[in-house]
Amino acid sequence: MRQGRKNGKTETRTRRHELDGLGYLRALAADELPQPPLVALLGFRLTVVDPGHVTVVGVPRDAFYNGAGVIHGGWSAALLDTALGCAVNSLTSAGRAFTTLELTVNLTRPLRQEVGEVRCEANVLHVGNRVATAEARIIDSQGKLYAHATTLCILVERPTDR
Repeated sequence: MRQGRKNGKTETRTRRHELDGLGYLRALAADELPQPPLVALLGFRLTVVDPGHVTVVGVPRDAFYNGAGVIHGGWSAALLDTALGCAVNSLTSAGRAFTTLELTVNLTRPLRQEVGEVRCEANVLHVGNRVATAEARIIDSQGKLYAHATTLCILVERPTDR
């Protein structure tokens, strides 16, 4: 059951403090919590949530085209960063958070609306006490690669207030 925007933010923040990363992501995927604003804006959806592995899907839309006539690389980077962050998040304990220190994106071919829904599969490579690394790739329904990325994240204690 969703609450209004203000209450939804409070509920999401409270639930995230109570849940480990995997539980939080599963609640998002089950639509039990409101999606983060950027994820909702870009239309991303979590479809697979396992420890250390997630799949996030997105649909390239007309609104995401750049002046060169292809989907803007920022959309692909946002999809990759979302999946990478979720993969790392799936292994965090309650009260822990992380932030991206480095994101390396490689775009391998132009992405267009005609491709339809793409999926971004992300896997954690390493989680230590302070840092985590992960890799991800964007592929279409035929398995064609459009982009891949790696991330380096720092793990921190989650602040109690903003």
